[in-house]
Amino acid sequence: MTDQYVGKSTSTLDSAAFVTGRSIFTADHSFPGQLHAHFVRSTHASAKIVDVDLSGAEKVAGVVLAMDGAEAVKHLDPIPHFVDPILFGGKTTDLRCLALSQVQYCGEPVAVVVAQDKKTALYAASRINVTYEPLEAVLDAAEAVKSTAPRVVSDWEDNLLMQVPFGGGDCATAFDAADHIVKSTLKVHRQSVQPIETRCYNAVWSDSDSAITLYATAQNPHPLRYVLTQVLRMPENRLRIVTSATGGAFGLKMHGHPEEALICLLSKLTKQPVKWVENREECLLTGGREQDHELEIALSADGQILAIRDQYLANVGAPGATPGWGMAFLTGISMPGPYDVPNLEVQADIVVTNKVPWSSCRGYGKEVTALALELGIDKAARELGMDPAEMRIKNFIPSDAFPKKSATGLIYDSGDYAGALTKTLELIDYDEQRRQQKVLRESGVYMGIGVAYELTPEGGTLPGTLVAGYDTSTVKVDPSGFVTVLTGVTDPGGGNRTGIGQIVADALGVEFENVRILQGDTQACPYGFGNYSGRSTIVGGGSAALAAADIKAQIKMLAAAMMEVSEDSIEIYRGMVTTTADPTAQLSFAEVCYAAYTRNYDIAACIEPPLEATRTFKPDLISHIPDEEGKINPYPSYSNAAYATVCEVDIETGKVTLQKFAVVHDCGKTINPILVEGQACGAVAFGIGGMLGEEIVVDPSGRQLTTDFADYIMPRAGDVPEIAVGHHDSPNPVTFMGLKGAGEAGVGGSAAAIVNAVNDALCSLNVEIDELPVSAPNVWSAIQAAARSSKEPTS
Repeated sequence: MTDQYVGKSTSTLDSAAFVTGRSIFTADHSFPGQLHAHFVRSTHASAKIVDVDLSGAEKVAGVVLAMDGAEAVKHLDPIPHFVDPILFGGKTTDLRCLALSQVQYCGEPVAVVVAQDKKTALYAASRINVTYEPLEAVLDAAEAVKSTAPRVVSDWEDNLLMQVPFGGGDCATAFDAADHIVKSTLKVHRQSVQPIETRCYNAVWSDSDSAITLYATAQNPHPLRYVLTQVLRMPENRLRIVTSATGGAFGLKMHGHPEEALICLLSKLTKQPVKWVENREECLLTGGREQDHELEIALSADGQILAIRDQYLANVGAPGATPGWGMAFLTGISMPGPYDVPNLEVQADIVVTNKVPWSSCRGYGKEVTALALELGIDKAARELGMDPAEMRIKNFIPSDAFPKKSATGLIYDSGDYAGALTKTLELIDYDEQRRQQKVLRESGVYMGIGVAYELTPEGGTLPGTLVAGYDTSTVKVDPSGFVTVLTGVTDPGGGNRTGIGQIVADALGVEFENVRILQGDTQACPYGFGNYSGRSTIVGGGSAALAAADIKAQIKMLAAAMMEVSEDSIEIYRGMVTTTADPTAQLSFAEVCYAAYTRNYDIAACIEPPLEATRTFKPDLISHIPDEEGKINPYPSYSNAAYATVCEVDIETGKVTLQKFAVVHDCGKTINPILVEGQACGAVAFGIGGMLGEEIVVDPSGRQLTTDFADYIMPRAGDVPEIAVGHHDSPNPVTFMGLKGAGEAGVGGSAAAIVNAVNDALCSLNVEIDELPVSAPNVWSAIQAAARSSKEPTS
């Protein structure tokens, strides 16, 4: 049958509940005897804790419990790292839910109050008196690596979390042979991801069996359960994690946050449900991406890239248990992106400071790879007098060169990068835009055109961790023919439930409306690893398809017996079972399913009930066995996309106005075009926000000044131009149906296109912006600096 659900823009499952406000989110759960928690957080970036006086809070009517770090340590072990830096040769340290003797950043939890309502908890928290002995803090990565810098972790010999080299080939020889060497710098500012729904945890203690149910905004429920039971010193089978509908995650809701285990402990101690809902100021404490790059590109006279060098500092803040620091690692290993560059030399210095620990951000470090590469390539094109699109196409990995091993050891599965970029240029009418640009420049209008490309390794897995490359699904068909899928992946709002439902509906031959997807319950769903790294549809859809195929084989066998025809002649489509042996014969899918449960001692004796199957999908291409150079390939999939934008810069104010935007995405196989387009447009919105206004700012003492959306300027609908989206699928040969991810790519490519467009607009003024964001004040300052420089006498 050719009319399949896969490939159609099907509306998301339960979309009516979302748009009418009937969906249940974690904060909506409330139970008899519900208590509420509020945290007291450090007001210093670095200080010794002299005393925590809880007595003021304990005297407040309605307060049930107040706790500091000294009490918490009696009940809780250190928080296990999501990925411990020590596995990669880095440093490690114990991380506690509440600070003990010293705080390492402003906002670190120091004490907690539990009360009968939120207002009482908030007021009581204000009555806790913490005495600090302030210490010298270090906030800048370049300062932190100096031998004289104060230590963030007192027993470390320096502030270097780790130093990691990446690369291969012979850079020295390539640079010696180069006709041109182009140097560029890049300073990426600290940004945050801000989902509509902040984090929330509501723990419910069961005294009858000494168990806890934690309702949590969690991307990885099963791994979270393991981590929490290690902290709480309890058996893993006594903790249940339940995730409800999720209002966005973007990496923020991966585990390792200090509040997770503490809320469970508070419920255990009070024997009542305890809830904590993060406020926006607390949510804005999370951030990442802060890196400084020094990039060099060696080129031949005709623009061929011979080699790339990059040395960068990543300011990951204080040590934390979330996987945030790993973004800095991914920036290096993702070099040289989509480009065919055999000679690569990258050094990452990952540095701790007294800023808030990094939390995972969408793009997970690969977006900074794209920024560094794409801004460097644009600068090279300007210096060589080449068109920037032409330079990229000249240096892309050819479409017939896959699988392709990169200089860092990654094995790219497939792609047609030149084809995707060509489509993108067509979407914005690139040649016509260049013609208009010349005309407008003559009339004093500063129009710029920016292009960029982003390659995104997805579906990552690391040996010896609960970051896995596989996942598991169970498919159940009940006697009435309705289908339930329980899967180990979770949906943070991107719609993978719908994609998985489409896959299963086609695999079984049933109506899409008859498929229900259940996720995020560790008691009901098979063990899985949740949502991260664009993996969910690849492994969740792949495992569900395998399980559905097993059940379909059972149903076809039974249907053949019931219709007295050969099994090969059976076809199932849209809930009807037919046979090519007799066009007039048919059964409903439900009739066959009912027989499977009720006639197992006669006609259905040929199958084994129930109609249930559990399967795991484990993609190929991943290798944890080091090659001859000691490198592994932790990724099975490499989605990619091309970006182009047109902007106008007001040189009097520095304001950047985006006029056109286009993206062409390669996700291997498009399961649901509207979902992919939603992901692509969402990523572009991230890139726009990150480049035009979003910035986390701290004062010289380390106190964060960005506390709400009046300070953190996210794009509104009017700030985002119409986005033209195209698809250019090149199927992945090692995944189900050729799938690649679609949720991780786009932030860096869109951001780089914007910065390149701004620099293109201002090139006649000798303005080159390499310190982000390209907000109006920064652009105006760059224009003024260039004007002053042009007036200065040359020596």
